[in-house]
Amino acid sequence: MTIAERYNAAAAKLLPHMAADLTVDPAITDANHIDEIVFRRSEYLGGMAIAILAMIDQQN
Repeated sequence: MTIAERYNAAAAKLLPHMAADLTVDPAITDANHIDEIVFRRSEYLGGMAIAILAMIDQQN
């Protein structure tokens, strides 16, 4: 499972009302790339993406 697939699943679980705004291409394999994509959408969403990625990292 790629980091993007794990990220998308976590975003949908934690923030189902914003999942469409946070979702990225599931083929992405780099957390920094996810952050860049979501941050370009908005700084607020980028902050949420970083928090979700940090939670995923702690689960490892």
